[in-house]
Amino acid sequence: MTDWTIVAVAIGNPHNNRTISDWGHLEGVRPYIRGLMQGLANRDHAIGSDYLIDYRECSADDLETGDAFTVQSGSSSDVVIFGMSTTVVRAAQRFTTTIPIVGIVSDPNAEGFGGARNICGVSARRSQTAGECFQRFLTTVPSLNEVYVLHKEGYGPSEVALGQVKARAPANVTVIPVNIATAADISRELGKLTKRSADHPAHIGIHVLPVDVSLGAAPAVIGFAHDLNVPTFFPITDWVRHETPSALGGYGVPQYTCGKLLAERVDYVRERGVPLPRPRFTDAPDDAFEWWASAAAAHDLGIRLGPGIPQV
Repeated sequence: MTDWTIVAVAIGNPHNNRTISDWGHLEGVRPYIRGLMQGLANRDHAIGSDYLIDYRECSADDLETGDAFTVQSGSSSDVVIFGMSTTVVRAAQRFTTTIPIVGIVSDPNAEGFGGARNICGVSARRSQTAGECFQRFLTTVPSLNEVYVLHKEGYGPSEVALGQVKARAPANVTVIPVNIATAADISRELGKLTKRSADHPAHIGIHVLPVDVSLGAAPAVIGFAHDLNVPTFFPITDWVRHETPSALGGYGVPQYTCGKLLAERVDYVRERGVPLPRPRFTDAPDDAFEWWASAAAAHDLGIRLGPGIPQV
């Protein structure tokens, strides 16, 4: 038996659930996991022999019942919950006050996580930098004048991010919030948009706010956008790729990088347990932010990128 188990939880599709015991079969899991594994390997912890990852994607209902965090019988006695969004960490806090929780959170101070003895992690500052992300979208595609913003009403990080986007929008750009509360909302709401003709400049774009529902369904968002022939921009760069399907662009701290940063906290938890270190949360450094556009996606969509845009 391995020494410890990481119960890694995200909002998403339960069909992706699996036990991870080696570097194979990582297709479909969030990039956080590969980054976490690399960060732990850098600290001489080997997947399979030192620890296992119980990888879980679930619905919001499963978070509310606590089923998403229930430890399987036969697991090692040492368990760490690894939360891949503010929503997950918030639910994990309701589930336990004793099991260590390490997570990625936009604004831990607003959530009150900093005072919890069993919670620590990293802020990728996604909601705080949403305005900068939006500005880079407009710089990447200068022809935009109408942007549909995938938003989750009532969700703190999304509300803050939407406010930043609206504040940064110039007078000639209309911001249209689209409420995405579940993955099913993506097809229903984006299905209302009209397909763009490749003979015309891209005047309409889709901007994704830092919401776990939309980020977890990134392939679906990108797929619909390509069918509509409109550009998408994300608050992470993990979905900006050399080949299609790909988001047109993104700006932020990649989920892979966040996983590596979180490995230091997981390692601390494993060695020392609760209470967790102060400050309980650290910010991702400025040099962890990346801005990329996909040349392949721009070609497929027939979009002329703005001058000097960093491309993959």
